[in-house]
Amino acid sequence: NYPPLSAPDMNTLAALFCLLGSAAAFAPAVGLAPAMQRRVAPAARLAPATMLEAQDTWWGDKDYPSSIVLGIGKDVPSSIYGVTSAIALAVGAYCIAQSNLLTILSGSTVNGFYVAGALLVPYSWGLHVASWIQKQNGK
Repeated sequence: NYPPLSAPDMNTLAALFCLLGSAAAFAPAVGLAPAMQRRVAPAARLAPATMLEAQDTWWGDKDYPSSIVLGIGKDVPSSIYGVTSAIALAVGAYCIAQSNLLTILSGSTVNGFYVAGALLVPYSWGLHVASWIQKQNGK
């Protein structure tokens, strides 16, 4: 019988298996058949699809950009952006105040939810800018 392996020996053995496994992942697969083969049906002749053209978002000759720069939010009213900006700012400011980010922190006094909530402050600025863009464009 073999003596039982100690913890350092087990760690060494596990590291060796991990190294071998990662080396095998980068080895070329010679002579192996793919796990699944896809059958391709003959292509039917279709009318050519029109290419989607990107809209020009340059606004250097105006004081404000068009709503298209907001992407999927181009049809959201300015009031919605304004209200969500205010809510995000209020929640973010509350989280900053509660997490005591202005004092010395230790690992036991940091609350992850407050830190995550503090990230809403720069997000509120982006919502504010979106609200301004929509207001300038009359939306």
